[in-house]
Amino acid sequence: MTGDATISMMSMWEGHVQKEADREVLGLGDRAGNIVAIPFIVLVVAILLYLQGRGYIFTSEFNAVDEILFYGSLLFGIIPNVVRATTARRNLGRFFDIIGSLIFIAVGTYLLMKFPFDFDNLYLIAPQELQFALQWISNSIVKILLGLAIFITSLSVIYNGILLIAVRDELIRRRMGAPRPPQ
Repeated sequence: MTGDATISMMSMWEGHVQKEADREVLGLGDRAGNIVAIPFIVLVVAILLYLQGRGYIFTSEFNAVDEILFYGSLLFGIIPNVVRATTARRNLGRFFDIIGSLIFIAVGTYLLMKFPFDFDNLYLIAPQELQFALQWISNSIVKILLGLAIFITSLSVIYNGILLIAVRDELIRRRMGAPRPPQ
């Protein structure tokens, strides 16, 4: 990479960080959106519990520890929304998003290795008219998708971690009235 390209990329990054810092305080609409997301997370958990109770998706190898890890990681998704809604701070919510992502990576990797799921006949729970559309879902496809989700989440943790620190530093700099460092 040439010097000019490096400077240009750093300028782009600094601009992105400044925009994120400008958007740090959430408005009422954003806060409400975070509150609205909470029932959807609970609904997904309720549907999965319903399916589990009917003997769908999960195998007999899905034990109490797996349940705590699986449902706990899903329900943790509520925390960043509550934090953003109550504090109106985007970067603090980002911190809890990172924690949630790390939990997902750990639990997802564990469940991918153990794989106490059965998606081969998932289409049977759908109404007759929709069964054809769901027949392509199999254990192999779900394993690939879960592995891909773990990989992408790992990349997002790195990006969000760097962004969290950069935005925090920018917010501190602004609070102290310090000038921007020279480029």
